[in-house]
Amino acid sequence: MISDSEKVVQERIGAKIRELRIAAGITAVELARQAGLSQGQISKIETGKAALSIGALTSLCQILGRPLSYLFQKDEEIPRVLGTMTTVAGPESRGQIWFADEVRRRTGGRLSLVPLQATLLGPQTRQSAMLKDGFLDLFIEDLPAFRDLAPALDLLSLPYIFDHTEHQSAFLDSDGFEQSVRQTLLREGVRPINPRWNWQRGLERVILSTRPIIHPDQVKGLKVRIFESPLLARFWEEMGAKPVVIPWPRVRRAWLAGEVDLLPTQKAHLYPLGFCRRGRFVTLLGDVPSQLMVAVNEARYNCLPPGVQTALVEACDAAGDFFSQEVVRAEAENEQANMRRYGASYLKVDIKPWQIASRKITEKLMAEWPEARKIWEAICRMGGYRQGSPNSL
Repeated sequence: MISDSEKVVQERIGAKIRELRIAAGITAVELARQAGLSQGQISKIETGKAALSIGALTSLCQILGRPLSYLFQKDEEIPRVLGTMTTVAGPESRGQIWFADEVRRRTGGRLSLVPLQATLLGPQTRQSAMLKDGFLDLFIEDLPAFRDLAPALDLLSLPYIFDHTEHQSAFLDSDGFEQSVRQTLLREGVRPINPRWNWQRGLERVILSTRPIIHPDQVKGLKVRIFESPLLARFWEEMGAKPVVIPWPRVRRAWLAGEVDLLPTQKAHLYPLGFCRRGRFVTLLGDVPSQLMVAVNEARYNCLPPGVQTALVEACDAAGDFFSQEVVRAEAENEQANMRRYGASYLKVDIKPWQIASRKITEKLMAEWPEARKIWEAICRMGGYRQGSPNSL
């Protein structure tokens, strides 16, 4: 005869198995078949009337996609807090605060997000490693920030990889992205949770300078700020510029101090960070907006009950719409404020020379980076761009 404490444990394990089965959309009959058990045994397990060996529990957990430890986790041991990151003051930070509030509301206070300052965490690639190792639970950043875990993402640091937003969306929903990025990240212990890829960082990329930059030939000999990426460094070298690696937390100070001549950035960053105090010429590159990935530590995620997981993903989806709308709204306001306060000039240039130069260089670099070549070819097929024919733009 089992003790009362053992009965409580059995009932808790049974309830969790039932909860996981229902959340996964698996019938008791199907779970029994996959586990090599009878439906009657599954019923007894779920109602806490049958004890199981560790081997049988492990088998059920493998089917249901959870670690064995989840079944023995008490309610008070469920993670209550997930650390995230606040990037840029203004629309981005407002969007992430809204996300945190939405998580708290949808989970009934069972889960909270705690924004952390980027300056506390170091370079982007270090942050992705912190996410993998469990020192950071949730990380929101541009896709290339995860390149150390999924090297194919480094390709997305280059401009004009996509012809238009529909091309970008098709890639993010493709089998190529699933295999080269999502599955790679999952093997590294990181789970993307963007359902619709709707976290967009502004409308387009720009180049900020102290003098008008109209044509790509005009960047020759100038120092350009980049983040740490050998591929991006080679790209700007091929453009004739001199790449200077500056981590994001130091960018504003470095730019205002004159350490670089060119600052490629997002249009949405210009006014909140006061970049136009030094350089007032903004070259509009017309590229597609950067997509942000919302990713969580897989082990931490698997400690959450299914209902909390669902609420987190739904909050992420809703927050993506809010975030993108807030950034677009702020961009329109900030452009006028930039012109009034700093005399900023927004230069609408012919982007075709920029596209042609970029595509020629990208083709050349793909010969040097064979690990990126396969995914580049897939991107080209989706967009209808013929490799080796940049004039088709």
